[in-house]
Amino acid sequence: MKSPLLRTLFASVLTALAAVASAADPIKVLIIDGRNNHDWVRTTESCKATLEATGRFKVDVSTAPAAFAKPQPAKPKAGDAEGKKAYDEAFKAWKKEESDFNKAHAGDWDKWSPKFSAYAVIVNNYNGPEWGAAMKDAFTDFVVKGGGLVNVHAANNSFTGWDNFNEMICCGWRGATFGQRIAVNDATGKAVAVAEADEKIKTKGFGSGHGPKHAFTLKARDAAHAVMQGIPTEWLHASDELYHRMRGSPDHMEVLESSFSSEKFGGTEMHEPMVWWAKFGEGRVVTTSMGHLMAADKSFDALHCVGFQTILARSTEWAATGKVTIAIPEGFPTKDQTSVIEPSKVIWKK
Repeated sequence: MKSPLLRTLFASVLTALAAVASAADPIKVLIIDGRNNHDWVRTTESCKATLEATGRFKVDVSTAPAAFAKPQPAKPKAGDAEGKKAYDEAFKAWKKEESDFNKAHAGDWDKWSPKFSAYAVIVNNYNGPEWGAAMKDAFTDFVVKGGGLVNVHAANNSFTGWDNFNEMICCGWRGATFGQRIAVNDATGKAVAVAEADEKIKTKGFGSGHGPKHAFTLKARDAAHAVMQGIPTEWLHASDELYHRMRGSPDHMEVLESSFSSEKFGGTEMHEPMVWWAKFGEGRVVTTSMGHLMAADKSFDALHCVGFQTILARSTEWAATGKVTIAIPEGFPTKDQTSVIEPSKVIWKK
């Protein structure tokens, strides 16, 4: 009969082996996309490539049903009788096309029902019409029960009227009357509500916005957080939109990184949140406003920035597991130098 010592050692070895095997198991990720005013196709492709390049994830994609995308005819100038007649005919034809499209695709939304429970984490790249009640309930239930959620860039523009989603993301791209204007206190690194009277720049309205794309510095606000460990205190992000005046509530919002929004680039002269997280039920929700890409863009700088890719990968792992095993890759940006590398060529340290 084995001694108690041998039995204890044997059990410890099995436990260690099980832990190693568990860490090596790929994390199942679902990217949700479609119905986005950005180039959601290439954004999804880039995010998927980044996650898979780490060797830590198995990624599936679920795309929302297509929408009628043909723009309405342009209205004529006032007093243009001929133009008005042509517009009326064009608008009538446009309405018929829209009606025919909607009839042909009437059942598509009923058929689109991703099985959220089959995944550990959802990466959200969707910014379209609000989902139906059944989809929203399933999504909420997934996060409440511990499913992870990572929102990328324009995904935080979506679902303005969905209370649970607004609570998940804490703040997003919203109009001037929605919630509170959120900024980051530079002294404490915490999210705070800002009154209109305390805005540094008061000439551009109080809804969410951004200036022209440019490179900007990200500043760590919670260096002890698992996602942030090993990331430099400051690093230079490649050319991207710097969202400002996002609105919501700071009450349960934990800021990981922020950026100073300079008036030189159409900004607010305040520190704006760039990466943050919140607990929703048992779920961990991470949101970043980085990652802009439009259909006309030829540059992938924002998505191929090694800093963005690192935040995306580590946030996704943490949202799914509560831990981070993905090391900082080679070529991470410095305080003074951006680093743009396509996902397949990023070297992830083991």
